[in-house]
Amino acid sequence: MPSQQKKILFCVAGVLSFVCALGVVSALGTPLWIKATFLCKTGALLVNASGQELDKFLGQMHYGLFHGEGVRQCGLGARPFRFSGSCGCLVMILFASEVKLHHLSEKIANFKEGTYAYKTQSEKYTTSFWVIFICFFAHVLNGLLIRLAGFQFPFAKSKDAETANVAADLMY
Repeated sequence: MPSQQKKILFCVAGVLSFVCALGVVSALGTPLWIKATFLCKTGALLVNASGQELDKFLGQMHYGLFHGEGVRQCGLGARPFRFSGSCGCLVMILFASEVKLHHLSEKIANFKEGTYAYKTQSEKYTTSFWVIFICFFAHVLNGLLIRLAGFQFPFAKSKDAETANVAADLMY
């Protein structure tokens, strides 16, 4: 590949990496990764709620990797709650699987709740989650662009050249 094309390709990869880094930094600081709506199952069954009465038993929450907040409602008025955690080293794939497979929103809604049982109504990933997701794929694209430019990664050297030099050094 000609030298000018390599320079352009490396510039594009560098700019893409910089934009991704800014996106990741801004997305990690926000608590809006997941928005969830949950139903106070115990209260709704007690009064056989439907229609507008059912809204009195719907709570909401939003959370990210580090903290979140929400409102529990079980027919007796809104009860706000906050929570935090040290999930900073959590990988995004593990976070997504924890949310869906292990019903993380439901566990958070029922945390320290002895009287009522809450059931998740809906969950959706918000902007911060998708920014991190897109940045992950942009970094993969960067690696492919750099490899396409013909750059030889240092860890891809053959071991035969290294052993030949070592043997020559031992002789002298």
